[in-house]
Amino acid sequence: MKQFNLKKGCLVLFFAAGFLTALNAQEPEKEGIKFSVVPNGKFTMRQVQDDNYLYSPFGSLQFMVEKDKDDSSNMPDLISTRISYGQDIFSKSIPGYDQANFHHLGLFEKVVTGKNSFLLKIDGKGANPFESYKNFEGLLMYGYKFIDTKSTSLVFGGGLAATDTGIKLGSVDIFLVPLPMLYFNYISELLTAEFEWIGLPNARFVLFPEKLFRIKADLSFAGFKLPVDINFDTALACYPIKDGALKDYFYISAGLSHNVEKFRINQVNSVKYHYFCAYAEINATAIGARAGYTFGGNSKNGLYLLIQGMYKF
Repeated sequence: MKQFNLKKGCLVLFFAAGFLTALNAQEPEKEGIKFSVVPNGKFTMRQVQDDNYLYSPFGSLQFMVEKDKDDSSNMPDLISTRISYGQDIFSKSIPGYDQANFHHLGLFEKVVTGKNSFLLKIDGKGANPFESYKNFEGLLMYGYKFIDTKSTSLVFGGGLAATDTGIKLGSVDIFLVPLPMLYFNYISELLTAEFEWIGLPNARFVLFPEKLFRIKADLSFAGFKLPVDINFDTALACYPIKDGALKDYFYISAGLSHNVEKFRINQVNSVKYHYFCAYAEINATAIGARAGYTFGGNSKNGLYLLIQGMYKF
């Protein structure tokens, strides 16, 4: 298989974005229906070895069509599509291999109508995305909202996943498996908690969500080899603005994280790095920057930098 071309990937994203935007522009926005576009960009840099750096640019475009609660039309309450493309570029090739450039392409589709949710997720990662099921992930899920109150929501369902599960029956790889789908959200003055299980589970918590100082924590799984495959990020955040539009959107924080990065070389070989990172961050939601120092794990100690931005229009 030919190696994926960066220029082709960018062109695909560009024309897809233009096509979807043009479709919306052909008709004026109907009363009770809101259309929005959310571009998102992120750039990460970290030192892998003394003379080797990893640069990771990433971008996505999300298109959303939302219906007001009072709208009585038969269209879904929400249609959301997100397309994404990113790269992991080593300044020198990975030791023992020739590859220095890895790609990530993604498509995510969500449709909500009433209490019913339908999800489609397709991801391809590696030096040659979609080369085989070992660097491909596809999810098709359905969920039903059983609880919907001001403080609590619960969506439960299931579906199918096609990916490299690591499960074998004899000499046969099992790459198609049924999976549960679960989304739980809780909001109170003391704690906000969100748990999502779509593919691999992840959770987010905020202690004292209305106070000046808040404790934030994220937890997710990058695979099934525990405890190495556990991603976590915990931080003490200060929200200095007491009133106004930025009250809950601007903060400065200091934290500690554990990160897992996997790179698929070919159908047989892959490389995994994991490391801890102590960092400081300033974030205004639409734009943010994080700088820190990595240590531990099986990766070289070194500098870490993350810059990200987004906009909704």
